Amino acid sequence: MINGVAAHALDFDDCSTTMGGHPSAPVVPAVLALAETQGATAAEVFTAYLTGVEVETRLARGLLPHHYEKGWHPTATLGVFGAAAASARLLGLDADGMATTLAMAVSMASGLKSNFGTPVKPMHVGQAAHNGVLAALLTRNGMTANVEAFEHNYGFFNLFNGAGNFDADVILDGWDGPLELLDPGIAIKQHPCCGSAHSAIDAALKLVAEHGVFAPESIAAITTRTHERRLAHTNRPEPKSGLDAKFSVQFLTAKALTAGRLQLGDFADDSFMTDDVAALLPLVTSTAHQEDNAYHGEVVVTMTGGAVLTAEASTWFGRGPSNPMSDDELREKFVDCAGALLGEKEAHAAFDAGLSLATTDRLDEFLARTAGSLG
Repeated sequence: MINGVAAHALDFDDCSTTMGGHPSAPVVPAVLALAETQGATAAEVFTAYLTGVEVETRLARGLLPHHYEKGWHPTATLGVFGAAAASARLLGLDADGMATTLAMAVSMASGLKSNFGTPVKPMHVGQAAHNGVLAALLTRNGMTANVEAFEHNYGFFNLFNGAGNFDADVILDGWDGPLELLDPGIAIKQHPCCGSAHSAIDAALKLVAEHGVFAPESIAAITTRTHERRLAHTNRPEPKSGLDAKFSVQFLTAKALTAGRLQLGDFADDSFMTDDVAALLPLVTSTAHQEDNAYHGEVVVTMTGGAVLTAEASTWFGRGPSNPMSDDELREKFVDCAGALLGEKEAHAAFDAGLSLATTDRLDEFLARTAGSLG
C-alpha cells in the first residue's frame, strides 16, 4: 500500500490513454511485494505485470470514457483488477482462482475524482495495490466470491457505469490479439508535471535543442497554443506554489526555455519561482485551439531582435512506443526520482540492476538496490 501511494503521489507515473490513468502504479507494488515473499523470478514478475496491465486496460476499453466522466478514478477502480490479476498470476492460481480473485476485487474497487488534488488521490492507488494482493491471497486460502460479480444485475458494470453505458463484448474482443502493452502501449512521463502541458514543454525543448537555453532578456514575447481541453486546467499565469506551477503551462514553458529541462526539484515551494522564470511569466500569452489532435502544442518565441522562432509537438501524456525515451533519458528520470533517497551513485547502480533484468532471471540485486540496502 505504501509503495502504491508513493508511486502516484507526484503524478510522475506512466500513462495509458486507453485506461485514462496510470497502469503501473497499482500493479508494480503488488507484484514486487509478492515477488519478495514468493521468491519469484524476473520472468515470473514480468508475466504477472503484463497480465495485470492487460486486464485493467482491456476492462477500460468497454467502460471508458463514461467511467471517468461519471467521476470514478480509473487508476484505482480499474487498477485494483490489474493488481488482483497480477497477484493471482504470480501466486499460480488456476482459471477458477483468477475468476474468484477478480470477483472479490469487485467489492474492493473504489476511488472518486472528488478527492483529486488531495493526498487521498494517491491513497486510492495504494489501496488498489493492497486490495489486489489481498484478494489473491484470500482466494489462495479458500475464500470464495460470486464469479458473476461483473455482469450481475448488481455487479460492477451496472453499478459503476450504469445500464447502457458499458460494452462487455469490447472488453473480450480480440483477447488473443496484440498486447495492449505494445499497442498503443504505455507512455512514460518525461516531465514531472501535468501531462496536459507536455506538448508545450516539448515544443519549447525543441527550440532549446536548436538554439540553446534562452536568456530572459533576449525574449520579447512567448505564445503557447494548446487544445482548449488541456488549457482549461493549465491556464495559470501566476502560480502560487510548486504544485500550482506543475499545472501552469506558462511557468512550465518558461522554465523549459530557460533551463532546458524540468526536474522534481524545480517544484519546491520555497524555490520554484526563480528570477529568470519570474521575468518571463508576464511575457507569456497562452491560447487555445480546437483541432482534432487534442495533444498538439505550439510555442512561438519572439526575440528582442525581432526574430520569431516556432516549434510544435504532440505528446500523449508521455513518451510511448512511437516516441520512446532513450536509455539515457530514462536513466536521468530514474536518478532524479531515486537519487534523493539512494544517493546519485546508488541510484545509477539501481538503474543498471533494472536493465540487467533483460538478461538475468534474478530479482534479488534489483530489489536490494531499490530498497537502498546495498549502499
